[in-house]
Parts: sequence; structure tokens; C-alpha cells
Amino acid sequence: MRTSLLLFHTLAVASSIAGLNAALSPGCSSGGAFVPDSVLNVTVGDRYYLLYIPIDYNPEEPAPLILSFHGGSRIAEQQLNLDNLTSKAFNRDYIVAYPNGIDKTWFGVPGVTTDDIGFTTTVIDEISAAYCVDTTRIFATGKSQGGGFVGQLACNTTASRRIAAFAPVSAAFYVSAPNFGDTCQPATVPIKPCAPGRPDIPILDFHGGADGTINYNGGPRKGGCLPTIPHWVQTWAGNDGLGAANVSRPLTDEGAVLFEWGSAEGKGGLVSHVFSGPDIDHSWPSTFDNPDNILHKDGPASFNATTIILEFFERYPLPASVA
Repeated sequence: MRTSLLLFHTLAVASSIAGLNAALSPGCSSGGAFVPDSVLNVTVGDRYYLLYIPIDYNPEEPAPLILSFHGGSRIAEQQLNLDNLTSKAFNRDYIVAYPNGIDKTWFGVPGVTTDDIGFTTTVIDEISAAYCVDTTRIFATGKSQGGGFVGQLACNTTASRRIAAFAPVSAAFYVSAPNFGDTCQPATVPIKPCAPGRPDIPILDFHGGADGTINYNGGPRKGGCLPTIPHWVQTWAGNDGLGAANVSRPLTDEGAVLFEWGSAEGKGGLVSHVFSGPDIDHSWPSTFDNPDNILHKDGPASFNATTIILEFFERYPLPASVA
């Protein structure tokens, strides 16, 4: 996995070619400078995002793009050092953007009104104009509050028509309402508003049974109500017209279980949930040490979430009817 030292190195490389985005030709072109396996810090108004250019990027071939959102009280650099998407062992093809949230949080948390959806759209527009991006293969993942924001993107009419598939990890799916208090019923709380702009939204969710931050069984938090994770996933299955029935199978021999609802052309669960294991805390599952499982002392996990996320994204590009 990449360390903060490597991050500083790649940012230094990027800073030595300041103004790179302005020099690039829009869309797919053989012209323009880029540095494979590097990270740029890109400013958008008073905000920024980190942009990873994969080792096999070819400006003449459309590349997929992943948006990866950090957790609460964290920043973009920490998400880059967590999700393994800048590791050549996992990813050689996907451009990856790490948007940075204002005040280390995201829209969807009770009381947060920042236009993070508009910011995300701007990030997509900028990257698509400067690089050769396959606009049918734009995806979103994120951790904790960032994972909850991924759920907000999936529910948004405009964003869900541009982002093909969504993979939240240990996500905080807040349902905001005044004075929830003890009236929060996590197994039945209505999950709204949700107005996706297309049917059959692919969702892949990960959550550990020992999550001490965003409890698997939900409950009141930050003035809102967290649904149980099964309730949230089953609601999405219903949104996609798949009903309540699912198929489950062990993912590993150490308690990780995969639940799947529906399929698209035999490609597996259109809506899927990975129960990361009974002992997995608020962590990004990884088979080696990472900042999460070191902090929570719950790892390594029995699988790599990053591998499963990339396989899921590969199966679900944006439908031709939408693209």
C-alpha cells in the first residue's frame, strides 16, 4: 500500500508540472503532458481534490474514473492512503479522484448543507475535459460519512445518471429529521428523499458487525437516525424492483458473507451487501495492515474490499439508454 511518504513524492512530481490541466487538450487526444502513477492536487475555487493518474493511462484510450470520498474528520490524503486504489497491485487502469470535504464532512450528515453534489459534478466535468475518460464508466466509493455521501449521489436525479455504480464502505446513511431522539426506529425508518434518475442502480455495500462508530443495527446519531444496514440495502433492492428475497453465500471462511439481490444479464447481484465479518469494526476491509484496522485493532480482514469493488464496477457500466 502507498505510504504518506510516497504521497508527498507524487505531489511533488505533480507540483513540478504546475498548470498541467490547462495544457491538456479536452477529451481524448494524444497530445498533452501527464505523469503515469502520479498524484496531482487540483484546486476548484476554495476546495481541492487529489487526482491519481494510473500507470497504464493512455490518452488515446478512454479510461474509467473512480471518485473516492473520505470519512468524517478526515481529508482526501487519508482516503488515498486507505483505499488501495493508487496501488499498482490493485489498479493500473482507473483514474481516481479524491474530493476533499468542507470541514471534513459531507452532505447527508444532519445539519450539513454544503453543495457537495455540485462540487462532485464539477470534478467530473473537469477531469472529463482534461483527460480521456470513459463517461460510461464513472464510479463512486467512500468510507463512513464519505460512504453515506455515495448513497446521496445514488439517490440524486442528476448524479445517478452520470455515475454508473456505487460502493459505500462502513457508511453512515443518516436519515435527517427534527427531534428523532428515542423515536428512531432503525429497522423501519423511511429512507428518503431518494429520487434516482434511472432504474436499476448498482449498489455494493460493505459493513462490519463490530462497527463501533456506525452501528450495523443503526440507531440515533448526530440528531438523525441511522437505519440498520440490512434495512438500507433491502430498501435499495426495492428501489431497483428486486423485492426482499436475496441469495447469500460465504465470502470467506472467517465470517464474511455476500448477500445478493437480482442480477443483470447474469452478472451477479445488482444490489449486493458484504457483511465484512462479526469482528470487523469501522474499517476498510484489507488482508494487510491499513490505517483503519491499525486504529481499530480489528484486522487484517479476510478479504480485500478494493478487489471486490473493482470487480463490481467492471460489471456495471452506465447503460446505453442513459449514456
